[in-house]
Amino acid sequence: MALPEFAIPHADNAPAPLTASVPGAALRRLPELHDESRLALRRAGLMARAVPAAGSLLGLGTLAAMFGGGALTPTFVWSLLVFLGVAAVLASHLRAASVFKDLPGSAADMRAILLYLGVAWGAGAFLALAPEPVLLVLFAVAPSLVLARLLGDLPAILAFTAPATLLTFAALGLRTGNMNAAALLMLFQAIGGFWLLRNRTNGAEPGLR
Repeated sequence: MALPEFAIPHADNAPAPLTASVPGAALRRLPELHDESRLALRRAGLMARAVPAAGSLLGLGTLAAMFGGGALTPTFVWSLLVFLGVAAVLASHLRAASVFKDLPGSAADMRAILLYLGVAWGAGAFLALAPEPVLLVLFAVAPSLVLARLLGDLPAILAFTAPATLLTFAALGLRTGNMNAAALLMLFQAIGGFWLLRNRTNGAEPGLR
C-alpha cells in the first residue's frame, strides 16, 4: 500500500513565531491597559467616596433645616428631597459593591444622583432658608467645598455644584435683590472651579492628596 504524500509548507507561508509578536503586542497595549486600570480605580474611588460625601450633605442639610429660618412645611419637604438623594447614593454604592464589573454604569448613576442632589439642595435656597444674603451664600459655598474635597471626581462635583449654585444665585436675585451677594457667590464658585480645573490639568485628583 502506498503511503500518502505530505506537502511541506513553504517557508513564506509559515506562521510567524509567537516569541516575535506577542511581547511586542503586549508592550504596545501597556499604555491602554494602564489607562483602563486608572479609569477603573477612579470609578471605584468615586463610589467609595460618595458615601461620606452624602453623609456630609446630610449633616449640612440638618444644620440648614434647624437654623436656616425657613417655614416648617417647606423645610420639611426640602429635607425629604435631600434625604431621598442621600438614600439613593447609599443604594447605588451597595449595588456597585455587589456588581463590581459594572463600574462605568455605576459611576454614571452616581453622577446622575449627585445632579439630582444639586437640584434638591439648590431648592433649599427657596424652601428652607430665610432671605438672608450671607446665609444663602454660605448655603451654596459650604457643600461645594466639602464635595470638592471628598469626591475627587470633576464631573461628579460639577453635577452637584452647578445646579446648586444657579438656584442659589436665582434665590439671591429674586428673594433678596442683593446682586452684590450674588456676584460674590459666583466669584467663590469660579475660584473653586479654577482650582479643580488646575488640579485636573496638572494630573492630580482633587481631594486625593
